[in-house]
Amino acid sequence: MALPAQFTALSGEWKGTKSLYLNGESGPVRESGSRLTIARAARDCYLMLAYTWKFEADPHEGILLLGYDETSRAATAAWGDSWHMSRKIMHCAGTIAGGNTFTVAGHYEVPPDPDWGWRIALEIRGENSIALVMHNISPAGQEDLAVRAVFARAG
Repeated sequence: MALPAQFTALSGEWKGTKSLYLNGESGPVRESGSRLTIARAARDCYLMLAYTWKFEADPHEGILLLGYDETSRAATAAWGDSWHMSRKIMHCAGTIAGGNTFTVAGHYEVPPDPDWGWRIALEIRGENSIALVMHNISPAGQEDLAVRAVFARAG
C-alpha cells in the first residue's frame, strides 16, 4: 500500500538545523546545519530520507526508510546514522498520528545493560516545514529529547 499523500508530497530537498541533545534538554546542545533529501521509492510504497549533519567538526550522515500499511495501520522504518548507530540498522514500528506525524520506535543494545529505546517522529509542520524529532528511552521508560532537526524546503 502507498504512503499517505501528505508524506509523499514531502519529496525534494530540505535544509535546516539539527540540534543534538547530549543529556536530554537539561544537558549540552550541539547545533549544526543539516540537509535532507526525501524521495519516493517502490511506487510510493516507501519514503527514503537521507540527511547530513556535523558533530563538532566531523561530518555525519543518516538514512531513514519509511513504510506504511493502510490495512493494519502499521508504520515501519529502518534507520541508520553514522554517529548514532555504529553501522547497525535499527528496525522500528509505529503509526501515523493525527495525519501529520509518522512515529516509530525501536531498540538498541547497550551491553552489558538492558536495551534502550529510540523513538523517531517525522512531523509535518506546514507546507514548507518539517521536523525530525528523536527521543532516547531508558530501560526504565524515561524519555529524553535526543535530536530535533527542523527543515524548510530548499529553493
